[in-house]
Amino acid sequence: NNNINKDDALTIAEKYIQSRVSANIISETKLNDIKYKEPAADDLPGIYHVSYIRSIRGIPYLSDGIILRVNAETGEVTSYCKKLSTSEEEIALINTEPSITDEEAIKVLKEYMSSIPQIGEEKANTVKVMSSDLVWKENNDDKIHLAWWIKFVDSSFAEDDNCPAFAWVDAHSGEMLLFDYGRD
Repeated sequence: NNNINKDDALTIAEKYIQSRVSANIISETKLNDIKYKEPAADDLPGIYHVSYIRSIRGIPYLSDGIILRVNAETGEVTSYCKKLSTSEEEIALINTEPSITDEEAIKVLKEYMSSIPQIGEEKANTVKVMSSDLVWKENNDDKIHLAWWIKFVDSSFAEDDNCPAFAWVDAHSGEMLLFDYGRD
């Protein structure tokens, strides 16, 4: 019996955040997504998952943000997670103007895919980019980079695939930071 709609859940989440964090942090975050999750059983309420992403120097930092769950029956905030681990000073010296274009980053992606025997040049040549956005991204050493976040599919994906592959390419060096190409 859902008494709370999506707009109500968003209003509840925003009020809750305002009561928990400073105005400065609020100004650095923007709504990323709000999704409704069906109840696990008939006698349980549905849940709204509301997520916010932090932006530093005008560029999204996907690892930092706020996630809440709102009970769709009562409007109660049932969970709240805030991760704001990076200070602006940590990335103050990184130039926010990329040294390589997103087209060059896509070439890096295709060359990288071609070098992996299980993927190869044939699939790499069928890459269809869904989006390419500048983001802050940590590498395995916890060093922060300005990166092109590329969402893509290739010939091995279904036409209407809702689970694209991802790649993060350093926007200054062209280094592949992370390649997420999980296929079922």
